[in-house]
Amino acid sequence: MNNMMACPSCGSGETESIVHGGSYILRCVACGEAIVATSFMAMFDSGDAFSAFADAGPGKHPAPETLIARGPLRQISATISGVARYGTLIRLVPDPKD
Repeated sequence: MNNMMACPSCGSGETESIVHGGSYILRCVACGEAIVATSFMAMFDSGDAFSAFADAGPGKHPAPETLIARGPLRQISATISGVARYGTLIRLVPDPKD
């Protein structure tokens, strides 16, 4: 566990990535506390592949039917931003690397 990323509320070291509005947030899996945030625009150039889902809540696995977009973040960021702009929480799940 990385103590620098431990949740200040519950001490858990597990996080998940959320997009809300224009923010990219690392959220505690155990209690849902936002640990750190930055602008989602700072992430746009990433070539890493993600699946973006409507958020099911802290620590819950998103249902397949809630998939919003899948692919390299630089290619799906406009879709994610468009949905997140209206208040939908978006859960980003990294796709497995080959």
